[in-house]
Amino acid sequence: MTNDEIMTYQFAERVKAMLLLGGHLFPVVEALKGPELEGAKKVLRTFLDALAMENALALRVSDREDFRAVAEKLKLVQQMVERGDFVNAQAMLGSAVTNATTACAQSTGTLQEQGLL
Repeated sequence: MTNDEIMTYQFAERVKAMLLLGGHLFPVVEALKGPELEGAKKVLRTFLDALAMENALALRVSDREDFRAVAEKLKLVQQMVERGDFVNAQAMLGSAVTNATTACAQSTGTLQEQGLL
């Protein structure tokens, strides 16, 4: 139980940090035009793929519904990026932060109860 909580805590923190970082990329990408925009979208897609893989590992370790929700939201974000809908993609990414934060808070609570944090 404790090992699972520690792993969940670590993955939740990493996923949350990546989500926050991703949120900072959208305003930059949105301001670009032409070939620069296409290149930036490619980089953003690569980042989102890496984030999805990290979240998949978190889901495999913990099987928490919050990580499942992040996965679904990331799929939507990737579709929005393809359409060039960066405003809604950024908002959806922000919503996913809430899910990662919830997973982290639950693990934090358990670890604090056990005197590990």
